[in-house]
Amino acid sequence: MTKKKAAAGPRIAPQKPWPLAKIVPHPRNARTHPPAQVTLLAALLKRWGADQPIVVDEDGVILKGHGRRLAALEAGMKTFPVVQRFGLPEAEKEAMRIADNQVALLAGWDNALVASSVATLKLAGYPLDILGFGDAQLVQFTTTPGPPSQFPEFGENIKTEHECPQCHYRWSGSSASPAPAPETPAKEKKAREKKAKK
Repeated sequence: MTKKKAAAGPRIAPQKPWPLAKIVPHPRNARTHPPAQVTLLAALLKRWGADQPIVVDEDGVILKGHGRRLAALEAGMKTFPVVQRFGLPEAEKEAMRIADNQVALLAGWDNALVASSVATLKLAGYPLDILGFGDAQLVQFTTTPGPPSQFPEFGENIKTEHECPQCHYRWSGSSASPAPAPETPAKEKKAREKKAKK
């Protein structure tokens, strides 16, 4: 009596380099890769090398790494590290393509820590453009906040628009006289003396 072989479950083959021409993009990949992102990824591949493999199924169709394939082509690479998976149901493959991209978007930044890191890199002369932040974000990370726009200056010599002819109180904004400032004891005494002379 011969024993039946158990059905082989999903398995993962060891990582090895594949020719890029052999790696097949999925025809319905929902994740988009703008040219600017592909160019940046290509620059990172040239600088740091390929340390994250492309994942494909038994037919060589990409499960994870469409952007890496495009970047490798732009970088002029001929081969790329690949991990091949076998025995996954089609629903699992579809879910893997979506989750691999979407779950990463759920992460955030500790703004204080990333600002500190970016400032350190700037002082070291590191090219900040490869970090992936936009110009406006980099300005936020590397600029010390100043006073609010409605208070552009500090000090005693700020130019004012209006002056009260009686008490010489100065202010800017509406030409309507502001609420009178509370009188000091010296002013009250002077006012009483003035009334007594009348």
